[in-house]
Amino acid sequence: MLHGRRFELPVDSELATPIEVVTNEVFMVNQSTRLNHAIAVLGVSLAAISPSQPVSAASLDAFAGVLGGSGIGTVPGGCSNAPPPALSFFSFTGTAWPVEGIAACGYSGSLDQVSAVTGPLGLSKSLAPVSLGSSPGSGSFDGSAQSVANFGRLGATAHAFIGTGRPSGNTQFQSIAAARFSDTLTASSPLVAAASAGFVSYQFSVDGSLTALGAPEAFYFGETYMALDLQHQSGPTYQVVNATVRRGGIGTLSNRPPPTGWTTGEGSLIGGSTLFARDFPMVWGQAWDVKVGLVAWAYGTSDSNFLSTAWLTGMTLYDANHNLVSAFNLSAASGTDYVSAVPEPQTWLLWLLGLAWVGCAYSLTRGGGRGPNARHCVRERTYRFGRIMQGHATCDS
Repeated sequence: MLHGRRFELPVDSELATPIEVVTNEVFMVNQSTRLNHAIAVLGVSLAAISPSQPVSAASLDAFAGVLGGSGIGTVPGGCSNAPPPALSFFSFTGTAWPVEGIAACGYSGSLDQVSAVTGPLGLSKSLAPVSLGSSPGSGSFDGSAQSVANFGRLGATAHAFIGTGRPSGNTQFQSIAAARFSDTLTASSPLVAAASAGFVSYQFSVDGSLTALGAPEAFYFGETYMALDLQHQSGPTYQVVNATVRRGGIGTLSNRPPPTGWTTGEGSLIGGSTLFARDFPMVWGQAWDVKVGLVAWAYGTSDSNFLSTAWLTGMTLYDANHNLVSAFNLSAASGTDYVSAVPEPQTWLLWLLGLAWVGCAYSLTRGGGRGPNARHCVRERTYRFGRIMQGHATCDS
């Protein structure tokens, strides 16, 4: 394995510019509005006269994995690495796991997945410190990952830490978390004839932080990544946005300097913004499938925290001529109200408490889950968020 190396996914100069990932090849979508419109209308017309395609049931998936170790295994000739098949939906392909088996290749950890039809669905994974080599000074690694999936909202956070020392050889030290929801939607409107062509655009709200602190130095690794992906019908994966930070570098959003709403410094990026996916073809009165996924990755010593992010905050629908349709009904197989869904205070509290626990994770892992500081961290943050939700305190007080 080559340290610090991963596959870059090029993104165009605009945040809303799509990336289509097909069998590991990346294609830029033509930016001509007229051409996009003509292709989309043609696609909808063919769909309208073709036999109905089967639609998927609503489902949720959560993934969490941590991988670390020296890579001194028992496989003759050594091991090969590749992106895990379980994460094939996601556009991020920078994570590589041993094909011949984790233990056989000299590593510890696992990549876990859970699925459900109702949410929220959560999954967490942690790895206690493991040695990164037999020689003195090789260091150790520990990490954690957590994901939450619900219809219309996803969260993922990954933490990675290399202790004192410099890893070498075929060492691994990474954490990854991912979440995905799949749903089937149907739109109708008194303003548009049933079975006529139309378009839908998705709107997301994303916020979080990336950190990979420390000055660049040989064999000291730190890199982190986040990506939000969308698949409409059975089309290719469309990357709505990505964010990345490397040790000693400045954070970027979709491979560009971050826009308003984000702040970056050496080895850090924090903020949030509203993002729009391009218009996708649909047919009024006919069901279509949509999948949305969020992935957070941490490598070396770094953190990718997007546990309370990736809201599907709205949809905009159009007729065949791209005229806005202001009045419509939208039904979902999951029963989710994507048009006017607003989280109740209790839901916000649960998400904020989740962030409190993540914020305490460093104290817990560094102290082995023991000690008054770790326990006080959890108690104090739980109490403060409760006071905020009851109106007795503010975020600044």
